[in-house]
Amino acid sequence: MQETEKRLLRSIDGMKDEIVQLLSDLVKNESVNPPGNTRKAAQILTDKFREFNIAPEVVSVDDDKPNLIARINPGRRPELLFNSHIDTVPPGDLAQWKYDPFAAVVEEGRMYGRGVADAKASIAAMTMAAKAIKRSAIELKGSMVVNPVSDEETGGIKGAKFLRDAGHLTPDFVVIGEQTDNEIAIAEKGIIWFNIKTIGRTAHGSTPWEGVNAIEKMVKLLVNIQEELGSKLKTMSHPLTPPPSINIGTIQGGVKVNVVPDACEVSLDRRLLPEEPPEKAEKELSEIVDRMRRSDPDFKAELKTLLTGSPVNTSPEAEIVRVAQGVNKDLELSSKLVGYAQASDGRFFVEQGIQTIIIGPSDPRVGHTPNEHVRLDDVITTTKIYALITARMLTHVD
Repeated sequence: MQETEKRLLRSIDGMKDEIVQLLSDLVKNESVNPPGNTRKAAQILTDKFREFNIAPEVVSVDDDKPNLIARINPGRRPELLFNSHIDTVPPGDLAQWKYDPFAAVVEEGRMYGRGVADAKASIAAMTMAAKAIKRSAIELKGSMVVNPVSDEETGGIKGAKFLRDAGHLTPDFVVIGEQTDNEIAIAEKGIIWFNIKTIGRTAHGSTPWEGVNAIEKMVKLLVNIQEELGSKLKTMSHPLTPPPSINIGTIQGGVKVNVVPDACEVSLDRRLLPEEPPEKAEKELSEIVDRMRRSDPDFKAELKTLLTGSPVNTSPEAEIVRVAQGVNKDLELSSKLVGYAQASDGRFFVEQGIQTIIIGPSDPRVGHTPNEHVRLDDVITTTKIYALITARMLTHVD
């Protein structure tokens, strides 16, 4: 490790209290999505960037969902993008929390709170890595971009996807901050959300045979989906990711107990292996619905695709992967390549053929759960990882 890199790491060690305070401030200013108002959290980050002489660009299509773009050496190539999100899922049942989910309580070296791991710890680490780089003697030949976004938890349409599509982000390499226990993830399952509506005919509950029960039709459809598709998915696998899956996320139907329901709707979450094309998954579900129509003249249903997200499948030989492995090895961390169990905004950049990895602090299993937490030492380590990746990717440019 070069002396300039050692100084960079010592600088980050001197920022420990500042990193923890930034993370605490972000957790205390809730940014639950829905509704997704992240203005307070975004302002905290804006103020922090300005402390070390970076004026972040604020770009949004919704005033309550600002996205920040903070650049060091803007306009230079290659451009290395650090992306993560400041919105969180709701806390859920407060009775299941050990502490107030927005109090950022620290106990035995861990901070607790909604969003502390998913993904405000990554955001704090990226921001402070930028500070360390900015104040170091390292001369970058390329550009470092830190990009805290809103709207990731509801699909990224007003966040990363908007920024990409509008041309605000044109990186050469991408690091996504998500929960990987600081391991290097190069694969991620794709995602499709479906909506299915069964249509029946209303009747009085005392004479149900005079109507068509939309809930009963939906139940039969879901059983068929589970038997046909669910069993098939159990036979499929990928070396780095969890198996493919399908989950019934929501169900609604009926208006009153003594009325035959004329409509029922479900939302389905289908996760794809990295090599599975989304079109194949759509066709599989459509065929099951079509078979129901042919076998039951009273069965009527509408199938819609609500959202499609491409999988991540970065080559182990990609430059960003090799650099990240070298960084982790020098920090005496695992350099093995893993898969990311959830979905991230990385898919928006992979779709453009951009080398993308996913790395950040915390066990991914604690995200979206009561008592979400992160080890503070791991956040400091992540800050070092991000800073060293930047130093190595952007100083050895031909």
